[in-house]
Amino acid sequence: MTQKDDSGMLADRRSILKSMALGSAALTGAATGLMAGIDPITGAIGVSAARADERVKMAFLQIQPHTVSAGWSKGIEEVLSTQQTVDYTQLDGQNKVEVQVSLMDTLINNGTKVIFLQPSDSVALAPSIKKAKRKGIIVITLNIDATEAHAAHVEMNHYYGAMEIAKTMGDKMGGKGDVAILNAPPGIVIRDQRTNGFVDGLKKYHPEIRVVADQVADWSRKKAQDVLSTIIAANPNLAGVYGVNDSMALGAVDVAKEKGILDKMVIFGNDGEKDALASIEAGELSGTQYTDVFQQGRFAAAAATVLTSGLVNASAFGQQGKLLMPFVIATKETVGQIQPSQRW
Repeated sequence: MTQKDDSGMLADRRSILKSMALGSAALTGAATGLMAGIDPITGAIGVSAARADERVKMAFLQIQPHTVSAGWSKGIEEVLSTQQTVDYTQLDGQNKVEVQVSLMDTLINNGTKVIFLQPSDSVALAPSIKKAKRKGIIVITLNIDATEAHAAHVEMNHYYGAMEIAKTMGDKMGGKGDVAILNAPPGIVIRDQRTNGFVDGLKKYHPEIRVVADQVADWSRKKAQDVLSTIIAANPNLAGVYGVNDSMALGAVDVAKEKGILDKMVIFGNDGEKDALASIEAGELSGTQYTDVFQQGRFAAAAATVLTSGLVNASAFGQQGKLLMPFVIATKETVGQIQPSQRW
């Protein structure tokens, strides 16, 4: 393949991801996606109801172990445990696209009826989703969408939540100063949504704030420590840090504490995990976008239970259903609204 071809493919990939990032702000009911499967005479959806004694295999394929995916799985299990015929398992993608693709093949071939998926790459997992659909398997993505349409997608509002982070963070910075972004690897839709929302939010609410660095820290607290140390060496007057997830933001807190500059910096994360909320309450992390991932898992499992109990085939979906979960910008002033039972 020529260099020109590679560039063209990358341009197409960026175009697809950008259109998805913008499109995900629209909220559509999952029920509307079933219309293509309704018999115009009988009104029946899909095929006949499932037998009470039929075992139904469902699996959650995560990117890698994390507090977020653990929260989703807990929510999923809370709902599925009330069903007497569901066999549920959680699989580890080891943060490798090739592992997720291989595990998708295994699930597709072993009779799994529902796959809850957190894709490690929104484009690379698309062929696997398409293959699952051809087998009649329901695919429900969590928080990270894919370029191949599927049954349903459940997420927080990444773009507009990031805009609100930019507004609140900028207010705390006094509307001026230099900030750095600790980012996720390329190829994941929410990376673009959370980055673009933050940058657009600064342009709208605080145009005097400059983004002086945007570097990948791989979702990792440890990697964020190393990356931010390098950024600060080159930008000693850095006044703010935005971590695209809480782990990276907490890594930034670690560095600021070690260097004795925490009181001079505003640091925000994104997700709302309990360690981040505790850090906010301790006066360290400045804030984060919080959503209830237990509820994300519960909603995904509830949709899966309804669909499989009626034996709704993947081909019954005329369009992909989307559900945007509400969010709270958690700061020292608002973090108390989040109850212990809601913390994951």
